[in-house]
Amino acid sequence: MAARRSNMPTEPHGAVTMKPAFSVKEETHASVIGTGPSASQVGAPTTGNPDRRQSVFRRLSMSMNVNSRKSSMLPQPNNRPNTFRMEPDNEYRFRPYRVQPKVLEVLIDRLKDETYDAATVNELVKDITRNVHQLMRNFQLPRYKIVVQTVIGQKYGELIRIASRCLWDPKNDNMISVNYETNDMVAVVTVYAVYFE
Repeated sequence: MAARRSNMPTEPHGAVTMKPAFSVKEETHASVIGTGPSASQVGAPTTGNPDRRQSVFRRLSMSMNVNSRKSSMLPQPNNRPNTFRMEPDNEYRFRPYRVQPKVLEVLIDRLKDETYDAATVNELVKDITRNVHQLMRNFQLPRYKIVVQTVIGQKYGELIRIASRCLWDPKNDNMISVNYETNDMVAVVTVYAVYFE
């Protein structure tokens, strides 16, 4: 027992004289990903593949770089300053009586010479939705979220009923629904304007 004591370094109680085999930066990265030596293995040589560890660190640092890619884990900066408004100004309210005739014009222009074709109706719906959404952008309604829903169906002489439910503020939010019929099809465009507080 005395021989063992003589071989031990004479330093203050609890001090370790061995140098670690890796730097503090590597230890931080290793503790994040769960590889590499732990605190109990400070003096032990590393047994993992250092190339693999470096590639994991590189990937980790690339995914944490805010400028390289958008990450859903990081908070996104808010480009708008707080206005603390709970309702829109009178001049910027969504007015259905202004929007409805313009949406009807879009429907008439796009559908007046069309016939129902199941193969091309999907593209027709997308085109009408894009046109109506662009029209809504031209109205410049700040802080309103605009949702456009377009339904086109073939006419067989039956009754069509389209319903929707929304949770919103009836004082600030509104919607319009515009119907247009040709000889063989029915189109319904619904535009929801929801005020974003």
